Amino acid sequence: MTPTFAAPAASANLTLASNANMALYASMIVYTLAMLMFTWHLAARSAQMAPARAVDREAVLVGSAGEGPASPGSAASPASPASPAGPAGPSAFHESAASSQRGNIALMLTYLATALLVASVVLRGFAVGRPPWGNMFEFATAAAAAVGLTYSVLAKRNSWQWLGVFVVTPVLLVLGLSLAVLYTEAGELMPALKSYWLAIHVGVAFLAVAFFTLGAAIGALYLIRLRREEKPPAQPGFIESLPTSAALERTAYSLNMVAFILWTFTLIAGSIWAKQAWGAYWQWDPKEVWTFVIWTVYAAYMHGRATAGMDLRKSTAIALAGFACVIINFTLVNLVTTFVGMHNYSGM
Repeated sequence: MTPTFAAPAASANLTLASNANMALYASMIVYTLAMLMFTWHLAARSAQMAPARAVDREAVLVGSAGEGPASPGSAASPASPASPAGPAGPSAFHESAASSQRGNIALMLTYLATALLVASVVLRGFAVGRPPWGNMFEFATAAAAAVGLTYSVLAKRNSWQWLGVFVVTPVLLVLGLSLAVLYTEAGELMPALKSYWLAIHVGVAFLAVAFFTLGAAIGALYLIRLRREEKPPAQPGFIESLPTSAALERTAYSLNMVAFILWTFTLIAGSIWAKQAWGAYWQWDPKEVWTFVIWTVYAAYMHGRATAGMDLRKSTAIALAGFACVIINFTLVNLVTTFVGMHNYSGM
């Protein structure tokens, strides 16, 4: 039920708006450096796996020559928990000091970039004298800030440096598209949108999207990790240095659960606001419909995840389909004329 439209207004503080844009450009530069550092960090983890696999193979050959084939539970077995490439996951992977240092530097850069992006959003808010999500440009930058901030809060505590490139890259892409395609001059809101529900409804939607994004990134990595565990590659890479597929799936589920709760509130708050603005809780507006579609898909995921015997691979695929609906909701539904309805506030 977001984003909203901002009509140009002379009352906007152009100096603050310009400073907000400068902070946005600065954040993109730092995010780019963070992305490169995260990539270097993963390269170090991948390189670290190669000699470990070579040692494993040598141990197997020695065992075969001296005592016959190694048993599945022996120390020489490639599938042993002592093997970094085996299913034991993070307990078998001991990150090198160089890799850890690169990851920490990348995380520090992410903190700085996120701080600059949050500053940009705040300055935009002061420039227009309202919550800074009144059009597609403002919504996209604020949502990107929410993703960066959520990742920054959770990353250090959970040692999620390995996840950084999969979060920073889409954030950088969204910011680039915001400036190149979605940019709208600072301005006032339409009268119907001048409500305290704008801050509540859209603010919670930001948080939901942030958790959905992290859940989708980890869910996709879970599917890749699971496949690599089932069919180990000849040459292990950084995927084998990640937590086990089971650990990744549990983390994705936890993130999606938080997002689902927040999205439920978003749906309810939007209906209440619609009643105040348009006189009805529900009018089958395209934005309303897609908001409900997202809720339904993630509800199906939650149900499937809690059902005994349900293939976790299938339930994760449902969650990823839900995230695809989130992307459609905040892009096509706002930009394609076929979906034009009462929420036509993109400012495009």
